[in-house]
Amino acid sequence: MGSLLHELLSETAAALPDKTAVLFNNSRITYGELDEISNRLANLLKNMGVKPQDRIGIHMPRSIHSIISVFGILKAGAIYVPVDPFCPESRLHYIVNKCQIALLLTSRDKLPKISGTFSADSPLQTVLVMDGLDANLEVNPGIKLQWWEKEQKGVSAVPDQTKIKDNELSYILFTSGSTGNPKGVMLSHRNALTFVNMACKFFKISDKDIFSNISPLHFDLSVFELYVAFSAGAAVAIVPESIAIFPSKLAEFIENYKITVWNSVPSALALLATFVNLNTCDLSSLRLILFAGEVFPVKYLRQLKRNIPNAQFYNIYGQTEANSSLYYLVDRIPEEDTSLIPIGKSFPDFDVFALDEKGCKIADQQTKGELYVRSETIASGYWRDPEQSREKFVENPLSPGSGEIVYKTGDVVQMDSNGNYVFLGRVDHMIKSRGYRIEIGEIETILANHPQVKMAVVIPIADELIGNRIAAIIVPSDGSRMGKEEILKYCSRLLPKYMVPEIVEFRNSLPMTSSGKVDRKKLGLGLAHKS
Repeated sequence: MGSLLHELLSETAAALPDKTAVLFNNSRITYGELDEISNRLANLLKNMGVKPQDRIGIHMPRSIHSIISVFGILKAGAIYVPVDPFCPESRLHYIVNKCQIALLLTSRDKLPKISGTFSADSPLQTVLVMDGLDANLEVNPGIKLQWWEKEQKGVSAVPDQTKIKDNELSYILFTSGSTGNPKGVMLSHRNALTFVNMACKFFKISDKDIFSNISPLHFDLSVFELYVAFSAGAAVAIVPESIAIFPSKLAEFIENYKITVWNSVPSALALLATFVNLNTCDLSSLRLILFAGEVFPVKYLRQLKRNIPNAQFYNIYGQTEANSSLYYLVDRIPEEDTSLIPIGKSFPDFDVFALDEKGCKIADQQTKGELYVRSETIASGYWRDPEQSREKFVENPLSPGSGEIVYKTGDVVQMDSNGNYVFLGRVDHMIKSRGYRIEIGEIETILANHPQVKMAVVIPIADELIGNRIAAIIVPSDGSRMGKEEILKYCSRLLPKYMVPEIVEFRNSLPMTSSGKVDRKKLGLGLAHKS
């Protein structure tokens, strides 16, 4: 296999040019076609002035065009920076400025947001629309608007790939940050390929497989769905945004496309188990069901295993900063619904260990510790954020003086009787909701900046379907009469939808500990049943 991510496509296209690579709605594209079109895009990007390691934004929903964009950018030697297509304008603006993105690839429906977002001093210079052609649409003066359908004509499809090294960056994924702004995780070709090559062998992926793609590009699960599939010549069936939240439609999607490999957050599977009569569905094509990102309630997992008996179920553990590092094959469902499914043991090529408060490696069932990951998959840090990079990417505590860097996850674990790690919680206040990792400090910072808020605290409320619901407890400024709707509207302008609190409560004061800190344990009383 090649040493660069886009070489996975080129090598498979050479071997299987007529094999279907991507399916979306009523469209499909072969490996040969995808390779040729992405070559053309790469050459166009170079003609537009893109240089090696430039950051190129992608701001569009899941589609064949979004996958063409990824491989065109990589073949040009640049770094793709996917931005949530449904994020607030302020977040798009922040990421563009942070990464100094001069070129953004997007879709027609996103042009109004882009037009209203960027000022004259923005680094953004050019917007390339990947779908369709409409001379009537415009963006801000000073930003050049170009159309892929028009610009690609006459551009060579002969590969002229820029030579880059495997330790250079391939993509930057932004995750929730404790300072009120997201952090850009920097991943190299080598980081991603170390995981991709391992996963392809481990899960015995072949060109007969059909992957579902339900994860957006800015979510790290998409790395598995795209690159592992392409490395083996498997097909990728994109789940349209319009059906992703409807369990019955997802069941039909699996059945119609005969999906063999499903990879998602547990909440999507829990919704299938809750709202779909699985006895009426034919999901027998599924051979692998991978879930990651949050705790999966045992009662839903039991129901799915009963109705999809031929599939292997894997609980996958990982972080954007280090890819997936642990796995647990769910061969037996615990009898108690309150039991926790282990996150398991390390994949090949990973070294995962946990240290207790004294810095000693945990080796028994009684001791808790923080998890560390040692592997070539570990990111090189956070984009232009050396302080937070130093906090999380640290010298291996077990090899002082070696200079070897490991990732400090912040996750607390314990071992079970079989030597599997069991996830217990977070060292800090990071939570998981709908598969997204959320730093509640980011939400608190946004709320605290509201002119009529005196104090604001955010806490998670456990929810079986989505992992956690987000609750905000607010002490208004004296004389303020603001209500829940104003807070929700304010948050919706500044935060992604999955970070907007579902529960808002106003109080005159907050309980405090003897040290003067907010007593978070007391805050949650009575909130679980509110909405």
